[in-house]
Amino acid sequence: MSASETGGALSRRRLLSLSAAGAGVLAASGLLGACAPQAADQDGSGKGGAGGTDGPVGELTFALPSSISSLDVGRESGVLNYLVATLVQESLLSVTPAGDLGPGLATSWKQPDAATYVFTLRRGVVFSDGTPFTAADVVASVEEIRDPENASVLAYAFAGVKSVEATGSHEVTIRLKAADGAFLWSVAPGCLPVGSEKFLRAHRGKIGTEKTLLLGTGAYRITEFAADSHVLLESNPRWWGEKPAVSKLKLSFVPDAGTRLVAMKSGEVDGALALASDETKGWASAAEVGYTADRSVVSLAFDTSKAPWDDPHVRRAVAHAADREGMVEGILQGKAEIANALVSPAMWGDLLPEKKVRAAYAEIPEYSFDLDRARAELARSAHADGFAAELHYPASGPQVGKAALALADSLKKLGITLKVKEITLEAWVNELGSGKQPLQFLWYFPVTGDPAELADAYLNAAATATNIAHYDEPAVNKALDGAKTDTDPASRGEKLLTAVTTAAADLPYLPLWWAQTATALSRDIVLEQPGPFAFVGPWATRIRKAA
Repeated sequence: MSASETGGALSRRRLLSLSAAGAGVLAASGLLGACAPQAADQDGSGKGGAGGTDGPVGELTFALPSSISSLDVGRESGVLNYLVATLVQESLLSVTPAGDLGPGLATSWKQPDAATYVFTLRRGVVFSDGTPFTAADVVASVEEIRDPENASVLAYAFAGVKSVEATGSHEVTIRLKAADGAFLWSVAPGCLPVGSEKFLRAHRGKIGTEKTLLLGTGAYRITEFAADSHVLLESNPRWWGEKPAVSKLKLSFVPDAGTRLVAMKSGEVDGALALASDETKGWASAAEVGYTADRSVVSLAFDTSKAPWDDPHVRRAVAHAADREGMVEGILQGKAEIANALVSPAMWGDLLPEKKVRAAYAEIPEYSFDLDRARAELARSAHADGFAAELHYPASGPQVGKAALALADSLKKLGITLKVKEITLEAWVNELGSGKQPLQFLWYFPVTGDPAELADAYLNAAATATNIAHYDEPAVNKALDGAKTDTDPASRGEKLLTAVTTAAADLPYLPLWWAQTATALSRDIVLEQPGPFAFVGPWATRIRKAA
């Protein structure tokens, strides 16, 4: 599978804010075997890791920071879309909140050879409308994504598939064009929502709309969807798993932060998901707030094919003018880690030990906040007298906007005028990869435990649809292409690490921070097992009464 195939349509993926402080979308692809779990980062103020008690919870209402226009993640693949869809639709494999792959609709799988996967399906499963689940449904779901006429944004994940067939009523065999060490993530929740063959064929092009909704085998079923307003769900009595304590859910779209807080204090909502770190102080009196590292990255993306960003001295000047420590401490209240690469050190799973990754990251050239060094770099550039540029940020990310304004203030002292503009989330996502904005924010939420999800999409020159920096470095391309077919975890990890650290030194992107997700809950309930993948799966089934 080439990088261009992998890059597919990621510009719309995982770029919505799950924390509104840091999705994608929710963002894309692969774990080798199983990732090493990442411990939840708790600051002691939340009780997200606490255990609850048995017994029904009843109905709950949660506020989300932005609206969605489609329930179908193949059409709109944002983090909030996943937060809804994974309650309803399941995949061949599941992912734990900590990031481990495990059984889902497939109870087991094997590899007769490096490019073939045979999945044994769970028996006794039915869709929420009572239709029995069979291998034909899996085949139909994969083919629906692969069909170019369907224009699914998930197609990149199956571009390397040679064939998919039902080799038994409860067995599916997928053959790849070449070995792919990250392929198992392609059949996990981030890439493969399984629907019924009959439903997919009857409603093609209309799935996820207010009228058609979604059909799945999951813990919940959707009863109502009003775009830009809310989603109503109720527990699915036909689900094969344990009956959830929460019988009904209302997910309300409330973009205004103040309105969300008022709703929480008045008891109108039972919690708020995807809180921005810069607004959590006001929530302490109304709710329990917990923080979990989510592996997301906020970064500036420089279009290296256009002036002035094609000049490395200009990129270095901006890097030295970015007070990343001030952003993390002042804007995010310390609920983030200063980043110097696109891929979080915690995202390397069992490929490489985090200690080894951090040691390699420590060798990346440091761009500390230093306006004198910034002036010196700008003086060495072809734009020594300064220039004007524009930077947009989504309305759902106020903390990103504050970071942009802080950067603009620093750049002004260098003779660089940076116009910062807030735009709608939809407009911001549409701009990514359009080539219209040579300076952009890349705000990305991984949904896999594999560093190639970010590295291959944004650093490989062949990934023309997603490499918004238009970065092209032969050594990086070679390392990424080699990692694609390398099935040895350690060897593959070394190739990816070479690509990530080499690119970081070239500054096609200026990583600002690796974020944490903030969740506010009523003191009457707890969300068990928080983690970086807590909302990429049936999260509502882990809600319990507070002990």
